[in-house]
Amino acid sequence: MTEFNIDGLAVKLAGVAGALVSMRYLQGSPMARISMAASGSLVSYYAAPHVAHLTGMPEGLTGFLLGVFGMAIVSRAWEGLQVVPIGALWQAVIDRIRGRTGGA
Repeated sequence: MTEFNIDGLAVKLAGVAGALVSMRYLQGSPMARISMAASGSLVSYYAAPHVAHLTGMPEGLTGFLLGVFGMAIVSRAWEGLQVVPIGALWQAVIDRIRGRTGGA
């Protein structure tokens, strides 16, 4: 039988707490804010052990910081992606490839 480790749970929930704190400062619809908080929590859950190992900081603190600042980065990245003209970029790539290969 495995023991319940409250400290391990607290470390993993630190990223969720950070994302929830950050959610207060995000703009957008409630659904967008919830979605970004969930994304930030997942990023923190998976990245915190690696970043903690690289930096030497405790995993709980690393998770919290990734949750808080990860949300800001995700928010700005999403805003940036919404203004990128994806269709025009793909057309430019296709035109460039056709120009190199001599396509019709």
